[in-house]
Amino acid sequence: MRTSWQLGRRWNQSSRRQRRAKIIATAVVASTFAILTLATSFSGGLQQAIRTKIGLFYGQAQIRLLEQHSPYETNVHFEPLHLDSARWMQMAWKAGVATGPEGMEGIQWLGWEHWNPQWNQLLVEGRAPESAYEVLLSRKLSQRLGIAVGGEMPYYASREAGAPPTLRYLSVTGLYETGLAEWDAQTAVGLLEGIRNLQRWPDSAQATWVRWGSDPLTEADWEALRSQLPVQLEVYRPQDDLPALYQWLDLFDANVVILAVVLIVVGAVNLGGTLLILSLEQQRALALLRAVGWSASQAPVALAGMLVPLLLRGALWGIAVAFAVLGIQDFAGVLTLNPETYYVNEVPVSWSFARFAQLYFLVFLSFTPSIFVPWLWIRKMRPAGILKSA
Repeated sequence: MRTSWQLGRRWNQSSRRQRRAKIIATAVVASTFAILTLATSFSGGLQQAIRTKIGLFYGQAQIRLLEQHSPYETNVHFEPLHLDSARWMQMAWKAGVATGPEGMEGIQWLGWEHWNPQWNQLLVEGRAPESAYEVLLSRKLSQRLGIAVGGEMPYYASREAGAPPTLRYLSVTGLYETGLAEWDAQTAVGLLEGIRNLQRWPDSAQATWVRWGSDPLTEADWEALRSQLPVQLEVYRPQDDLPALYQWLDLFDANVVILAVVLIVVGAVNLGGTLLILSLEQQRALALLRAVGWSASQAPVALAGMLVPLLLRGALWGIAVAFAVLGIQDFAGVLTLNPETYYVNEVPVSWSFARFAQLYFLVFLSFTPSIFVPWLWIRKMRPAGILKSA
């Protein structure tokens, strides 16, 4: 077996006349590794960036009344919950209408029990709210209403359906920008105390409980939490309330899989053709070996000796080029996106080396069937006829 491997390596190195075929095969392998590395990184980065931004508004999980199907409304309950205050806090939404010098806009007022520190990364001007009637506006809302930092925003909201609207003057302490167009167009962010005062909720009233942070709720934690809640409450996750968005995110992985299948098939066919060409060039040596008793079962080892250098050379070039492109994108953000479609301004990069390792292993494994066609030819070859014609 070792001899067959060394023969394959020797034949690969000695095939000078087929250099063009080897260069093409190496280029195909390199492009496969490069494109799949970029696709995996960009897909993972984009999914993570969108999920992170969703978490700013939604959190990683919500506990609310079972009959409250929309995450953008709040119905209070009076069931006391004892949750880790470092991971959970109350949040409420209140729909209303805001007016300004430039016009009138429908507003969703988002109020946190205390200021969510994750929002600091989105501040582009001013400071975070500190009192009940202080809010942040998005840049888009600020322009459409004509209200700058330091200004007051008249806000009208009804305490209950059919009731006349109540007026509150909200002070704009800063501006934010998320890149999520539909939320930037309608959301003012402040503190829960303001919504409590507006709605006249008693101290015992519980709003929506939100689990915030960067790590999602695991399936086991979710089941354990559900089992501890009263029957009228339920735990909701982003994928429960935003199924269309998460189905769209899952399509990224599906697209990467389809791309991988196409590239691997094309690469395997090209490699199989290259190995067949190299085998045909060495047909006299192969015929002589077969004539003296060399078993055709050793042929895959020899073909692997020819294949592995092509794979390694192509993989190293492809990975090097891909990592260079990822580094440039991560540092300079050269590739941009439409935030109204993709929720981010530039293509994010994911440096998941465990995922890269799994990808490279699968690609190497998928290329091994390329030795099948030349192996069939070696098995069916007639050594006597080749040696006579040589």
